[in-house]
Amino acid sequence: MFYWVLYWSVRIIFSLYFRIKVQGLDNVPRKGPLLILVNHLTLLDPPMAAVLMPRPVYFMAKVELFEYPVLGWLIKHLHAFPVHRGHPDRQAIRISLDLLNNQEALMIFPEGHRSKTGALQEARAGAVYLAQKSGCLCLPIGISGHYGFRKTICYSIGPVFTIPRDMNRHEAQKLVMQKIAEQIPGNFDPSLSRKKPLKR
Repeated sequence: MFYWVLYWSVRIIFSLYFRIKVQGLDNVPRKGPLLILVNHLTLLDPPMAAVLMPRPVYFMAKVELFEYPVLGWLIKHLHAFPVHRGHPDRQAIRISLDLLNNQEALMIFPEGHRSKTGALQEARAGAVYLAQKSGCLCLPIGISGHYGFRKTICYSIGPVFTIPRDMNRHEAQKLVMQKIAEQIPGNFDPSLSRKKPLKR
């Protein structure tokens, strides 16, 4: 109950401050295990993307964010759980798999950290591992535009896809970022270079 109160409170505040455009909400499965894959531009991406989903969403957040009183409280109550970056965090991986096994939706940012230039980066292995281990549906979301007072930020949600368990890891990582790139206007490139800039 409290999640939904906070959900609508944050959503209303964001809507008043930003101009938010969302496309493809019909592509979001309302039930079943779901891995939501999103590109990463700013610290606002996780709570913003979470409150735009029509179902409860869990997500990883770097452990340092929980040290900020307001932000830490907010993301914790929006179903965030900590992850230690820089090395495999077995506890975060275990929590993630448990959530998917319990038919929940888990949002992760495959690049692992924010893009300083706005360019799409390569996916980390963790996203692929979770998708292949769980066999769940994957939902790509591309963020484009600008965060700022009354500026437009766009969230484009693509069709779900799956990553075959026997797919080569490197090819699977490319697939993840290609699916996200397809949702960012002017940025789809089958070869996906990390130097390719986003249209912002």
